Amino acid sequence: MTLPKSKTGARWWVLAAASAMLITTLVVAVVYLITKKPSIVDQVVIVTVPSGAEIKLNAKSYGNSPVKLEQVRVGIYTLTISKEGYETIEEQVNIAETPQLEFKLKLLTPAEVAGLSSEERIKKYQDKITEALASGRYILPRDNSAYHWTELLLGEDPTNPFALDTRETIRKRLLQAAQAAIGRGDLGDAKETLNYLLEFYQKDGEILAAANRLEAQLTTKRGEVRDWIRKAEEALQAGVLLEPLHASAYHFIKQALAIEPQNPHALGIRNEIKNAVLNLAEQTKERGDIEGAIRQLQQAALTFDDKQIRQRIGELQAFKAAEYAKVNDAEWRRRQGLDKHGRGDYSGAIGDLEFAITNDKGTADVIFALGHSLYQLGRLDQAATYLHQVPREAGEQYISARALLGEIAARRNDLNTALEFYQEARRLGGSNLYLPVRLDDLIERIEKHQQEKAAAPTPLAIRVKHDHGALRGSCSGTLTVDGAGVRYDGEDSFSANLVGVNAYVGKNELKLGFQNKSMTFKVATAEAERFKSALIKYQTAAAQK
Repeated sequence: MTLPKSKTGARWWVLAAASAMLITTLVVAVVYLITKKPSIVDQVVIVTVPSGAEIKLNAKSYGNSPVKLEQVRVGIYTLTISKEGYETIEEQVNIAETPQLEFKLKLLTPAEVAGLSSEERIKKYQDKITEALASGRYILPRDNSAYHWTELLLGEDPTNPFALDTRETIRKRLLQAAQAAIGRGDLGDAKETLNYLLEFYQKDGEILAAANRLEAQLTTKRGEVRDWIRKAEEALQAGVLLEPLHASAYHFIKQALAIEPQNPHALGIRNEIKNAVLNLAEQTKERGDIEGAIRQLQQAALTFDDKQIRQRIGELQAFKAAEYAKVNDAEWRRRQGLDKHGRGDYSGAIGDLEFAITNDKGTADVIFALGHSLYQLGRLDQAATYLHQVPREAGEQYISARALLGEIAARRNDLNTALEFYQEARRLGGSNLYLPVRLDDLIERIEKHQQEKAAAPTPLAIRVKHDHGALRGSCSGTLTVDGAGVRYDGEDSFSANLVGVNAYVGKNELKLGFQNKSMTFKVATAEAERFKSALIKYQTAAAQK
């Protein structure tokens, strides 16, 4: 006979089964948790050499490198790294358990060497490095420093011994400069130099140690920030911007920012200094001194690591190249010369017009404008040379050229030639420069002058024999009449003014009567008549004055 199961035993069996299942589930869960990959990465650091590159993940910007990302979901991301002057990096990265991503940026190949062979580029880079080292351009400006050209050379030849030695030379010299700045108390200069070193030599223990020591010193200087800012403001107001090196507005504000890099007042002043430097360069450029403006900006580029300054240098260099091209373009110079001549800038016009003529752009208007400009500046011989070359078919310009030749002749007191040119210009109807009424006036003046000249008395000297009387005989000499009076030069000499002198002509005789005496001269009757006529003309002219 079969006995029935008890209710207690059944409950025990159910409880045991449930416990076993629970234990199995827990074990499986623990194993799963231990073996499964995490979906979140606590921290990812993205580092670039040099630092300061913009970091984007899936097009979202995370600032400039080095970048620390926290609680990043595991997965495949599109990483974009960009920095001015360097090739952009864009690649897929798997963010899982890798705590740090490192990238070495590659400089863009400069346009000036793009067409050269590898050997030619290496030679070019070496020359540029030597020049930059000699000028003390170790890190700045970024696009023309010894470090810049060294990196390009290493990109072309990674094991190049000259480039490797130079890289170490730059490191040593800048580290020594930073240490020297610390020694003389110029903590701002030291901080600036060490910051550049850390950007390019990030893992260098010696540099890191120096930077840590400097930071320790700077923490003791917190109370000095306000004083440095005050000194910077005073120097800025005085226009002492970059020089002298250790007494300028930039020097003082650099000290303040070394202590408090994010001080808004100090950052504002630094920006004011930069803008003042840019304004000075613009003023230099507006005065026409492009070279001077470029030099000022290049000096600023050694001080400010600023994209705006580098861009402005490039713009001015392009402008200079364009101006140089214009200066050597004959047609452009022709138009410039004619425009300056039209504005009355005769001195400025001459060089452009001469260049145009020399380079086969010597049209009639150019020749006339050059001749007219030279005339206006009193260079009469050169002006006449060009004015004679203006062709008749030039119309109005030919007429003006003929009138100007008349002006030149008149200045040289060649009135007959001047009259001929004026009359020719008048017959042709005149021009805008020499209207008919003006030509009529010039012609009238010359003709009147000639008439007056013809009517004016001229000095006369005749040979005579002076009769001294029966006892004394006679002597020969010269009898002269002119504006000063009458004069006899012989054995006996005398002179008298024109007032009260009378002349009587007899046969082969001239008798002059004065206020208290008279004198008789033997001379041909015709000569006596000439002398008497001249005397009367002088007396009449004197009476009319």
